[in-house]
Amino acid sequence: MRPENRIFLFCALLVLFSSANAQDFHLTQIERSAPYLNPAFVGAYKGYERISLLNRNQWIGTGTQFLTSYGMAEFTPGRNLSKERAYVSIAPTFSNDVGGDSRMTQRSFGLTVSGHLPLAKGHWLDAGLQTAIQQRSADFSKLLYYSQWNGLSLDPSVFSGEENDFVSFSFVDAGLGLAYRYEPNSRGELKEGQWALTTGLSMQHVNKPVLQYNSLSADRLYQKLVSYAQFSLGLNGVSALKFSLAYTRQGSHQEAIFGALYRLQMRGASQITNEVSNRFLTAGLYFRSTAALSPYVAIDFGALDLGLSYDADLGRLASAYRNSVEVNLSYTFNKKSMFKGNRLF
Repeated sequence: MRPENRIFLFCALLVLFSSANAQDFHLTQIERSAPYLNPAFVGAYKGYERISLLNRNQWIGTGTQFLTSYGMAEFTPGRNLSKERAYVSIAPTFSNDVGGDSRMTQRSFGLTVSGHLPLAKGHWLDAGLQTAIQQRSADFSKLLYYSQWNGLSLDPSVFSGEENDFVSFSFVDAGLGLAYRYEPNSRGELKEGQWALTTGLSMQHVNKPVLQYNSLSADRLYQKLVSYAQFSLGLNGVSALKFSLAYTRQGSHQEAIFGALYRLQMRGASQITNEVSNRFLTAGLYFRSTAALSPYVAIDFGALDLGLSYDADLGRLASAYRNSVEVNLSYTFNKKSMFKGNRLF
């Protein structure tokens, strides 16, 4: 990288972390990351246990990496999918967000508990609580400073005179959420003219934990408010439209993501043996209010679900931050729980 670009990148990182050190990372595939947005959505899906993994490679082409990884295992002990009755969900979670040459890292180990109560046929009320241990760390020794300019280039062997006073620290975090769902049938597929609705409101970092980046100063992690809604409409027996909107506000930062997706059933489940699962293809677009357009495609093999999105920045940051790729993989025990022999049909 040319010296002037190194200096520009370093300054950009300083601005980024000084203005966003009390902010969270964000994700594009809001349907796949709904439990991350709102703990009430944990266990609110068709099936028994579910394991989800997500990886986001942010701002490809900047000369440095910004990687976010997220994992969750959802369990619904005692759930009976053939009957609408109350149940509880439990989910351990893990996230790791690493950004820049300084390896600024946010790591989290958490546990979410949610309850799901049927109000009437097809109508559900969901509530969830989450807690986590978060860790923050960085390594400024990997950065180059203007004081290391030797007249021709930035020389890592030249003493910078800068001290690495970043303090690695941990803290306890907490969040809560409430949601409402309307699902016209237990199988999840929508017939022509049928519709489904999911909406929720959550607050994360309710305890506003202290961020002790060094021994001289401290910051607080802003509370984050998230509202989410998804509306699905069945077009016929094999296709449906899905519209979603997520609005996030944290401190002075606010962001909205709108999604419009088309879902097509490529193959139906066997009505005799029940050994063949439905297969779906989903394609569409997400639009982020910060001027990013994200084409999206997903293949659902019944139990295995794979989604891919590609963020194309359209605003003033596009020339510097360029594009991002996000991949989500999940496996759901749809017909049989891994803990018992109860079947869905």
